[in-house]
Amino acid sequence: MKILVVSNLYPPQHVGGYELGCRDVVEKLRTRGHDVRVLTSSFRNGKTENPLDEKNVERVLQFSGDGSAPGHPFAESAKLVRNLKDFSPDIVYFWNQAGLSLWLPLAAHWHGCRVAFYLSDTPFVWWRIAAWLHGAVKKSAIARPLLGKSFLAHGWPVVTDRTCHFCSDFIRQTAIKNGIAFAPRNSIVAHWGIELAEFAPDPRPRWPVKKLLYAGQMIPQKGVHTVIAAMGLLAKEKKFSDLTLSIAGGGLHPDYEKKLRAMPAELGIADKVHFLGRIPRAELPSVYAEHDVLVFPSEWDEPFAITPLEAIHCGLNVVGTTTGGSGELFRNRETAMTFVAGDAADCARAIRELCADRELFEKISFNARLE
Repeated sequence: MKILVVSNLYPPQHVGGYELGCRDVVEKLRTRGHDVRVLTSSFRNGKTENPLDEKNVERVLQFSGDGSAPGHPFAESAKLVRNLKDFSPDIVYFWNQAGLSLWLPLAAHWHGCRVAFYLSDTPFVWWRIAAWLHGAVKKSAIARPLLGKSFLAHGWPVVTDRTCHFCSDFIRQTAIKNGIAFAPRNSIVAHWGIELAEFAPDPRPRWPVKKLLYAGQMIPQKGVHTVIAAMGLLAKEKKFSDLTLSIAGGGLHPDYEKKLRAMPAELGIADKVHFLGRIPRAELPSVYAEHDVLVFPSEWDEPFAITPLEAIHCGLNVVGTTTGGSGELFRNRETAMTFVAGDAADCARAIRELCADRELFEKISFNARLE
């Protein structure tokens, strides 16, 4: 099968785990014999770079990271249409669309393409024009033959195939709450997965807990400041004098990152917090192997995160929030220790309880790996 994948970002140019997930799926499809082309942008780390010399990856789409319109819709649609004519795909597979022209799926439909969606970002299911289009088609005898009768999660017209899947039930429910119609028979929830062979569990014991880890983007909504503040509270207790926190990652907010790097000294814990910088994904298993607990302090409605899955399979316990899709993975004192997003004292409490109870630690570790 010939598949055209459309995504806002594509590795090695990426910001978070969702683009990495897209690449993993593309590579798996190729190993199964499918002919896959990727249409994406050249955006990375806050700037637009020259296109890379890559086979079957075209980096020409305009990407907007600030919410502004990413290029003229006709011009962006023309880039997609050119690929449709050159490649003649059997299906167009839309991945992360935040920051791209939201008319691309319509353009694919208007050119008679079969369309599939993997919905893993909230902006895509918040698009109110989609709901308006759905209503317009239901009411208009002229619009119905022009746009089609069947709509997927966000109201865009597509052929009647089972072609819509969500990364979490949270994203699916978000679509429903925003009045975006879709045929239930055409949609499923497919949680993220990981390549187990790449994240083999480390057999060493993780208790007593000595080393905490945060791995991810250093942006405000990820709540990195909360876990640093929690470390400041725990450091006041003698029993946690040996506890350390490593922070792996980077981001697009230099002012926020500067603030984070100043916090440990301000809290008197400069010797207990270590900034590792951005870690290539291939090196993450070794980083997980060196730590005991992953702290996942996200404050936004995270669609569904990959990092906790990787850490759990490598043998770490998780202390995290249940915002967004994380609530489908984290059950307090069963598969993780949970705390209130943005509450440093509650984060410290969850870490404290986990560190004090070996039986609880081992139960969570066992249950989480069964999920």
